[in-house]
Amino acid sequence: MYKKIWLLALALVCLSNFGAFAQQTTIWLVRHAEKQAAIASMMSASDPDLSELGIKRAADLAGVLKGNKISAIYSTNYKRTLATVAPLAAGLKLTPATYDPREANTLATKLAQENKGKEMLVVGHSNTLIPLAKALQATVPFETLTDDDYDMLFRIVIADNGKAKLTISHYGDKHHTTEIPAAFLQTTK
Repeated sequence: MYKKIWLLALALVCLSNFGAFAQQTTIWLVRHAEKQAAIASMMSASDPDLSELGIKRAADLAGVLKGNKISAIYSTNYKRTLATVAPLAAGLKLTPATYDPREANTLATKLAQENKGKEMLVVGHSNTLIPLAKALQATVPFETLTDDDYDMLFRIVIADNGKAKLTISHYGDKHHTTEIPAAFLQTTK
């Protein structure tokens, strides 16, 4: 009788700890914050700094994500993307790794392999975030972001089985024209 109870207890302990081995990977995707209007030279037109609104939005992003366990930050090599993550990176004492925004599949593979079970942030552009989300196997409710979509924060959670779930929230001051379908709307962190 004691042997049966002991075996049952052992089985229950093993089953209760099974979830501890499961690892989910969380990838936050965000577009760079508002940029300055291109008025000066050709160089500033292709790589503008953040505007005052953009600087505030970068601080808002840091405030929203500071409580998360972000272990890596990825950014394109543009002033506006690097400035968007600067406050968060400084607060977390992380140096953003740069990536080529044209290589969504390569980045998706890297994120999944090198950061399994971790949490990270990727900053990109209106025309690169949706292809990256799709490369991560997430179902996305729209094909593109508009030039006015600056306040969306995408959260992709990838389970051990590779299944990705996307939720989207807004952060900072309202600045978007694309509406998030209710099924994708994240109301809490």
